[in-house]
Amino acid sequence: MDPSTAAQPLDPTFRSYTAPQAAAYAAGRGSYSPALYEYILSQHKNNGGQSDLLLDVGCGTGSVARDLGRFFDRAMGLDPGEKMIDTARGIGGETRGGEEVDYRVCGAEDIDKVEQIVEGSVDLVVAAMAAHWFDMSKFWAAAARVLKPGGSVALWTCASLYCHPSTRNAPQVQQILSHLEDVTLAPYVLESNRMSRSLYAKLPLPWTCDPPIAEFDQSSFIRREWDVDGVLTNGQDFFAGGGETTRADLGSALGTASMVTRWREANPWLANGEKDCVKMAMQELREVLGVDKGSEQEIKLKTGSSTVVLFLRKQV
Repeated sequence: MDPSTAAQPLDPTFRSYTAPQAAAYAAGRGSYSPALYEYILSQHKNNGGQSDLLLDVGCGTGSVARDLGRFFDRAMGLDPGEKMIDTARGIGGETRGGEEVDYRVCGAEDIDKVEQIVEGSVDLVVAAMAAHWFDMSKFWAAAARVLKPGGSVALWTCASLYCHPSTRNAPQVQQILSHLEDVTLAPYVLESNRMSRSLYAKLPLPWTCDPPIAEFDQSSFIRREWDVDGVLTNGQDFFAGGGETTRADLGSALGTASMVTRWREANPWLANGEKDCVKMAMQELREVLGVDKGSEQEIKLKTGSSTVVLFLRKQV
């Protein structure tokens, strides 16, 4: 095939990260909330799922494989980004049996080609904020081959950035965050980003693929959303995590977004300087948040995202 006509990867950004970018990604992206992990594990176990082997697809620098791996005898994290995997290996992680989490370079569409994964051996496949970058028809076919009968798949994403109503001057803070996402970064949004922002409303499922992937049990499918449009489902906190943060930490986290990476690539003379898109937004937040009059310390803000989890099982 002519290279110019070959299919291009849906993710042109993360798989090409350099070592410094991967390190910044690991530092900027925190773990998900215990509540999210508990929901996924309970769905898996309540439907007869076992806990021998966990497979985290699109694992990035490995936080989910590390967090969930503690509940499995073995855990493997796969990602197409070499430097992402190098960073994940450097951080490490252990399973409940004391084995090291196994990180390997592999795309989501080829998980059935990994020599260390025996056909029909995986109990739970997860993908955190990654499935929108997959060729889903190929992913579902590969997942069907590696999963045990009755094995589970859990896909989730977190969309947009919302200000918790308890934050000082919350409406103005939200306006700054929304302007960054909806205006400044709009030219750098890809279709996969839109898929995530829509909470996987149109993510291809096994029975909507052409041809359908018949190995999955459609009756097992669960779709669950939290905090849609930033409206707190429980009226208290964001389900997937977030919490209080400083402007500096928020800026670091935003710097790991694929749209920000592409903005900086398109504007190298502005990237990370005073006119950097994230730095300008953080300066605007400083003006809105102010400082504590007693201590003169910077006021923190509280943020989070909308979340969706898709859960289904392979037929027994």
